[in-house]
Amino acid sequence: MRLPASIIAFILGLLMAGIGVGLLTVWASDEVPTAQTEEVEDAPLTVISEDLIDPQAERDEFTISAEGEYTIALARTQDIEAWVGDAAHVTIGAVQEGEDDAPSTIETQFTEGETTVPDPSGSDLWAASETTEGDLRYRWSAPDDSGEWSLLIFRDGEEPAPSAVTVELPEEEESLLGTVLIVLGALVILVGIFLLYRALATRRRDRSPETDPGTTRVGGPAAGAATGATAATGATAATGAAAATGAGATDTTTVEDEMNQTEGPHESPHPEAPQHVDPSEEELTGVLGSVSTTESTYDPEALKDEDSAAAGTETARTDSAGGADPVDPDATGIIDPVGPEPTAPEATEDDTEDDTEEGRTWRSRSVATAAAFALALSPAALMADAENPAQDPAEDESAQTEEVEAEEVEAEDGEGAGYSVLLQSQLQGIVDDIAEQTAAADAEFDAEMLSPRVSGNAAQVRELTYRNHEMDEDVTADAIGTEILSAAVTSGTDFPRQAVVITQDAEAEIPQVLVIEQASPRENYELIQAVLMVPGTEFPAIAAEDGGVEPVDPDAEEARFAANHAMERVAVFLNNSEYYFGMSVEENAYIEDLQAYQEELSESAEDLSISYTRPFIGEGSTAMRLPDGSVIAVGSFDSTTQLRPEDGASINLTGVTADLAGTDSTTDDVDIVNRESMILHIPAEDGERVVVLGVHDIVNEVNVLD
Repeated sequence: MRLPASIIAFILGLLMAGIGVGLLTVWASDEVPTAQTEEVEDAPLTVISEDLIDPQAERDEFTISAEGEYTIALARTQDIEAWVGDAAHVTIGAVQEGEDDAPSTIETQFTEGETTVPDPSGSDLWAASETTEGDLRYRWSAPDDSGEWSLLIFRDGEEPAPSAVTVELPEEEESLLGTVLIVLGALVILVGIFLLYRALATRRRDRSPETDPGTTRVGGPAAGAATGATAATGATAATGAAAATGAGATDTTTVEDEMNQTEGPHESPHPEAPQHVDPSEEELTGVLGSVSTTESTYDPEALKDEDSAAAGTETARTDSAGGADPVDPDATGIIDPVGPEPTAPEATEDDTEDDTEEGRTWRSRSVATAAAFALALSPAALMADAENPAQDPAEDESAQTEEVEAEEVEAEDGEGAGYSVLLQSQLQGIVDDIAEQTAAADAEFDAEMLSPRVSGNAAQVRELTYRNHEMDEDVTADAIGTEILSAAVTSGTDFPRQAVVITQDAEAEIPQVLVIEQASPRENYELIQAVLMVPGTEFPAIAAEDGGVEPVDPDAEEARFAANHAMERVAVFLNNSEYYFGMSVEENAYIEDLQAYQEELSESAEDLSISYTRPFIGEGSTAMRLPDGSVIAVGSFDSTTQLRPEDGASINLTGVTADLAGTDSTTDDVDIVNRESMILHIPAEDGERVVVLGVHDIVNEVNVLD
């Protein structure tokens, strides 16, 4: 029955696999299941949320249907929401499966608001943007896993933005059925192969000689015939041998012929064993020896070893019995006495039993392997695992533990560090744009060209530089470097947003400290401070995308000192080297040179009284707390040098100060006001000192007091 069953299994498996292939190819529908957005009112902006994407379902592509040119911008969700604000927009969300036979759709919502907005192109909030035309197949790819990301689609802020989106859905039941049939067909074919093997193995066993359970097995049924003949006649050993040869010749030939058809020719396993024993010593009840019929374990070398061992055993036994005649080479077997130590037959029986056990074990393992393979590939098992993945309690416990640990780590990181609001690529683009804008303005000495990338104190300083250049050609502005060495970017989502960036110009020997700020979502970052670093100072090594940087109130004591307090006290110390706060300020070359110059100037002017004041300009001061708890403070001063001549003494002015004063010499009091920019690093711990990272000053005005 196994052979017909294997044939039926083969045919059934091929039929199932063929039907499965047909369902996936010939009979498969050309239509791909999709979900589309619903029709909504027109809006200048369209927002596609991350909910449309489902990585687990391998749904990370969608098609935007549109006519004409439009722009797609990728940004963090909160940044897009901040930019959209109160503007009218369409929001595209997750896929909604249809009930019953209803088609699936995509969540589409229209929000009323401003019908026109400024052109969103070129915003610093966009991590990436692309301008395209017509239908577009978009593959979702977020820059990182920090926070949620969304897409903003727009034209120019006035024309309606495209809002028709289509997404492909997973395979329907027809496709799934085809896959199931192919897998099941393959499994049935494997079962057919197994049944065919069993059928062939059974047929070979049926053709093999069976062992008489009442005797020690060395040969086959022919031996039994010879024994029966010998016992019936009661003859001598020679007579028994003759009887065995005569009476059992036909049976022996038949067995050997069958064995030769299945196994091939074999030599006699006992070529040197004795053929006769003395019948007077003990009763003879022997069996006829034959060649083992185990095909799968046939090994000529092993048989040769067994033959040698068996021959040695038989020879020793014959010698102890008094000797015997040599074995006829043409004989089909030998007669062995039944003794207390039948060494050779026992060895043969053990070998037969081992072979039998090995065959059974192999077949058992084959069945177990096939069953395990079928279970592993069974679609029913796969579907069950998909519906209820938590089958193994041990696996469930491990999965839950890993999930909890990951959430705890993520929460701790989020509370302590967060993430920067700017990617490295965004920051680099901003710095490059600022450098390009300032370079163009510097080339033309035109302050109006600085807008919209430079504002605040940085714009005022550059405007003064351009003005002073007209009086003294040696006065020029320092170029903005584009190589970012370090950066501290705020992690908060509120506005204004700030960042301190250390850059290096290719032709400059000293790095710069740049402070940039984004006042509102629809405005870009602007340079508000730019000073050269003091030689010998160091800035904390922070990457642009490192989190944990946040703006703080300049009047709040977030570190060892409040930012504004430290700025005011450092200014007094610069005027007076004996001031107590100098004990809390790290010494550097700038402070030493400035104080030495001021003292030398005071001592050299015999008829002139010189004093210094640095009134702090509170407007525009900023402070940012770094991940280590220290604070970066930025501020400006109107550094004033007061010149008071004694009676009859005069003050001589040169260069820019003379041009601004309108005279080269005067006996009146004179105030020279410089715009001074300063950046401090305030430590978090007591005992550490404040570091003056950078200072820049330029002559602002000269007042002659009548």
